[in-house]
Amino acid sequence: MKVLLAGGGSSHEREVSLKSSAAMERALQDLGYSYKYADIKNELDVLKEWDSSYDIVLLGFHGRAGEDGLLQATLEANNIPYTGAGVGDSLLAFSKDASKRQFVRHGIPTADWELLLHTPGTDLPKTRLDMSYVIKPDNEGSTIGLSICEQDHDLINAKQTSGAFSRLIFESFVPGRELTVGVVGGEVYPIVEIFAGNALYDYESKYTKGKSRYQCPAELDDSLTQLIQDYAIKAMESVGVQVYGRVDFRLDPHGKPWCLEINTLPGMTETSLLPMGAAARGLEFPQLIDAILKHSLKKYS
Repeated sequence: MKVLLAGGGSSHEREVSLKSSAAMERALQDLGYSYKYADIKNELDVLKEWDSSYDIVLLGFHGRAGEDGLLQATLEANNIPYTGAGVGDSLLAFSKDASKRQFVRHGIPTADWELLLHTPGTDLPKTRLDMSYVIKPDNEGSTIGLSICEQDHDLINAKQTSGAFSRLIFESFVPGRELTVGVVGGEVYPIVEIFAGNALYDYESKYTKGKSRYQCPAELDDSLTQLIQDYAIKAMESVGVQVYGRVDFRLDPHGKPWCLEINTLPGMTETSLLPMGAAARGLEFPQLIDAILKHSLKKYS
């Protein structure tokens, strides 16, 4: 197999993408595959790097331009095979509003929310939700632009953090435990519990070394584990996500799980959450990358 590994990109998550791509490159070396790594500034420039000698593009991007379906549509228009979710499923999953609508339609519990349009630099729009609530951009990843509002004065900081974006999700805050579930090729991995360094698993908690800690498998009874894993599969199916993804949950103090969102190009460093679940399943990182490549190629056979 000859692989074009494409990473970097133009989103707010470029630095994370570079780390994921570096880990993927080491995995390709371990697997013995022929490959080329391209650090790309504009995601659509993948087309310039591609030629017919390659079998597939391994997508190392994170964030809007690599994860929202535009790149996937461009690759499909040019008959270029690529890893992960397709056009429509990427688009639906990347919009928190659209994906939560699908969760509701398919009976997957998700916190109450409201999508509000906003002009950056102005006061935040008024929501029908009672505090406490979370504000986050509808179409960004890595919890970029996320704010927690428990009291009115929290709106001051939220205006700076979340107010830089025009499509905002106001979502009822679910107290409790932070969980995430990886799914690859229809197989669900052990649940990871995140003990975040901040009130939510925000950008600082994710990418500051030692800020958060993790446990996998999470300490949950068998029936609750099965329920959450079932919801993860159902959530992926509700938006049609193919090949692989990671589904995030909150578990409230009453033991009820609430589905937050699906990540179609989750972090893929050797210490990221999806690889953590794979490791608990017995898959080393190169084996995980190999599985993603092979399951992705099945879409084109």
